[in-house]
Amino acid sequence: MSAYSIPQTFGERGTGQYDAPLPFRYASHDGLCALDLAHTSGVLSDSIAPVDLKVAARLLISVCVGQAPSQGGLLTGLGQNKALALRLMPYRPTVTCGPDGSGPPWRSCRDIVDLMPANNKKQVFGPRGDTRTTVPLPWRYTTTRHRCGVIVDGDEPGRITDTGDWYKIWVATNAVEFMCTQLGRNGTAVSLGDNKRLHVELRDMQNSNAADAELIATL
Repeated sequence: MSAYSIPQTFGERGTGQYDAPLPFRYASHDGLCALDLAHTSGVLSDSIAPVDLKVAARLLISVCVGQAPSQGGLLTGLGQNKALALRLMPYRPTVTCGPDGSGPPWRSCRDIVDLMPANNKKQVFGPRGDTRTTVPLPWRYTTTRHRCGVIVDGDEPGRITDTGDWYKIWVATNAVEFMCTQLGRNGTAVSLGDNKRLHVELRDMQNSNAADAELIATL
């Protein structure tokens, strides 16, 4: 976390221009500890200095993790309008990283994670053309230079149907980013969706093979 003292704006993604979108997640490199920053119900945005957020995180960790047994926790009333909340929670990611040097530039993936959906509305991930499908598979999003790409698909690519929400997909994407991309590796999180048939991958699209070239062209 940053120690800057100048307040930054945090707001609901898709509702305006902010310094950072909500929800926003900080995670450890092993993916086992996560801090989620969100706004309270009915409020779209608020401002807080990163240094104040860092102090709040340390307090939450000291109270909720520093004791035995460790547990999650919630700290509310943050921000200039007291409309932000910081939640600490344990997380058990199912992430596999690729070899060193296989991943895209971290900054390009950070942009994607900040822009992708992260709401908890139930979705049907499934084949294109199926009337039940609300999110056609594979779902992909990339930067304009095709460096980092996020791909959501099923264990039978483009053929399975599973339900789930974007928040859990976004959480898993964050885990891949912190555990793999920041170390210069591609990565995949598996066992997503209500029936655990979905996965999400962050990869360097510039290093794609011939089969991926068609995928890039459709983005």
